[in-house]
Amino acid sequence: MLAITVNPKLKGSINLEEMPMPKIGPNEVLIKVKTAALNHRDIYVNNEWRALKDIEKLIAGGDGAGVIAKVGSEVQGWSEGDEVMLNPYDMKNDLFLGGPTDGTFAEYVKFSADHILRKPDYLSFEEAAPVPLALSTAWGTVVTQGKIKSGETVLIQGIGGGVALFILQLALIKGAKVIVTSGSDEKIQRAMELGAIAGFNYKSENIAEKVIEFTDGRGVDVVVDSSGKNSIPSSIKSLAKNGRLLVFGSTTGGIDWNELKNKDFFVETGMVPQTDLEEALTFYAEHKLRPILSKSIYRFEEYKEAYIELEEARQFGKIVIRISE
Repeated sequence: MLAITVNPKLKGSINLEEMPMPKIGPNEVLIKVKTAALNHRDIYVNNEWRALKDIEKLIAGGDGAGVIAKVGSEVQGWSEGDEVMLNPYDMKNDLFLGGPTDGTFAEYVKFSADHILRKPDYLSFEEAAPVPLALSTAWGTVVTQGKIKSGETVLIQGIGGGVALFILQLALIKGAKVIVTSGSDEKIQRAMELGAIAGFNYKSENIAEKVIEFTDGRGVDVVVDSSGKNSIPSSIKSLAKNGRLLVFGSTTGGIDWNELKNKDFFVETGMVPQTDLEEALTFYAEHKLRPILSKSIYRFEEYKEAYIELEEARQFGKIVIRISE
């Protein structure tokens, strides 16, 4: 079978090649992958990620959707032909698809039957592939850990990426008023079309000053930040008294985690367990939400172009690769 592989020890080592067909165990299923989606984590894995320094080759990718092709002898509740999505994170065993475990960028993957999710009928495979990882992180940020409430004003630093857009969707459904930032006026405009009440360009405006001015000197109840070094100072200055800083990543690096963890306003968020993700997916489906997808759906052989789009931050929404028909 064809798969996109990467050597985490080498920078830019992604390659499309033939790999052996997975053999499933009694509690696993074999899934024919229809679509897969990129995450920033895939960029880290492809750039000498120290966390995976002991691995020389693995199949990339953490998000995917497809059809069950084979069921293990002890699996219950699932059948061949079922349409599914993959939960990329096994929290119990601290294993992540696409590193250290083989991922979803392959024609077939084997997977624990305990970590698959039934695909909502209204979502296409292109829409379903990027849901699990981003929704899990967004649910942890908005609901289980961030506890964003109706009427609160929320600042999302860096709109355009998949998780940030899921957070925007959930926060709006929860009744929050959302302000966004971006280095692109086009992305700000698109976010406002989705329901944001304001947006500021961090390349040309002082974010904290603009937020304080917009909120009549009060500041915002919640800041959601995944950038890190470049945005944390303005995030902190934008907070109202007793506000909360929710952080789920550091794409620009440089966060002093120890210093932040000593602050009363800081909440570190992240992905949620399988049961919480199932609850999040039920909520998502009840509201008939759909992920925002980037303009292009890439063919399998166009995987390098997909990586480049993410690395250059050109996307507004999730980047999807079609693996098979």
